[in-house]
Amino acid sequence: MIKATRLLHAQTYAQLDIEQLFRRMALNKRILAAACAGLMTIACILYIISNALPTWSVIKINLENAESGKANNGLWRSCSTSDAGIQICLDPSKLCPLAKDEAASSCHKMATARAFITLACIFSAISALCLAACIIESINKNTIVVTLIKVLPILSLVVGIIGLAVGISYATYIGPFTAEVSLGAASILAIIAVVINLIAAISALLIR
Repeated sequence: MIKATRLLHAQTYAQLDIEQLFRRMALNKRILAAACAGLMTIACILYIISNALPTWSVIKINLENAESGKANNGLWRSCSTSDAGIQICLDPSKLCPLAKDEAASSCHKMATARAFITLACIFSAISALCLAACIIESINKNTIVVTLIKVLPILSLVVGIIGLAVGISYATYIGPFTAEVSLGAASILAIIAVVINLIAAISALLIR
């Protein structure tokens, strides 16, 4: 009788330990999901800002026997400022129908960068929403949601890296001009977004 009672107590304690373990795992899962959701939200905001800003590169042009100036290249808008302070902004894609050779290649890079950075914005936003939804206990057991929170951050990272690389290549193209080229605020924000996206993607893989 005593042995049976001890055995029953042992089984009860073991069951309680297992329940506590599962509760801790569920809590850790929600905490990790919340952290990843926060990181992906930050990455999404940075992707959107970098996509919109006309400062992927800053180009200082020095022309012989002519007025020098400064230009800011963005994916959707480029602005040039003369030494006299006159600024002209336009959509760079409007010049593409006249582009040839290397300039035409630069236009293709611009269109590619636009597409991939926009996809990074979309994937990171959906990823953040799925990770936030995973905090809810009734949803985090759904296999589709669990799969999405692992796949979407990786997709966002891949398209973000491609968009960043192609975008910098496009923005730093200066053609036949002699100029000083440096990365602008938009490209730096995109780099930070990719780094944060990488951390979130690795962390999301740890969610079980």
